[in-house]
Amino acid sequence: MNLRIFSILLIGFLLSGCVSPENSAGYVDSEEDLPQNVSFESPTYFQDQDGDVSDLRGIVEGERTLLLWVGASCRGCHDWTNMIREGIENGSISDISVVSIHRWSAFEDENQTLSRYVGDNSENPSIWPVMLPDENTRVIDLDTGYLTTTGLYEAFDDPSTPTLQIYHEDGSVESLQHSYWADWDELSNFAEVLKMDL
Repeated sequence: MNLRIFSILLIGFLLSGCVSPENSAGYVDSEEDLPQNVSFESPTYFQDQDGDVSDLRGIVEGERTLLLWVGASCRGCHDWTNMIREGIENGSISDISVVSIHRWSAFEDENQTLSRYVGDNSENPSIWPVMLPDENTRVIDLDTGYLTTTGLYEAFDDPSTPTLQIYHEDGSVESLQHSYWADWDELSNFAEVLKMDL
């Protein structure tokens, strides 16, 4: 009899909390539950200006934008940054919006990233905003206006570096297929997509 009671208690203990299909903590259960139209806030540097906290949606001002996920020590990122900057400066690609987002805040400190990408004296200067979110950054669901429990990297398809994406006007994200090293033909195609009326 004691063995039967013990078995019932053990089974009840092991199954407790596992019978409800709902997620009571409010965390995302599947990819289908991820917010589709998102933004986030982080310190943002515009060339030599200090890093005020800015919202991605506010920075892009409703324009379709090329996102470049970078790391301070990522040589492919340096290559893409240089090619995009040179294309904008010489007019080969024009009228496109670009934002760089630092990917590796857990491993690279802010100063490494700033000396690499921000300001005229940086090694690979960006002439567009550079956002420096941390590992705990959560996204805002633009459909509800609420901050979610979804992490930045998860919402942006777990980017590696370099990763190029298109951030659409509605806050949706489209990952692009591209090579590790900068490729002019790929960049030209991306620039055309950014300018297309969808």
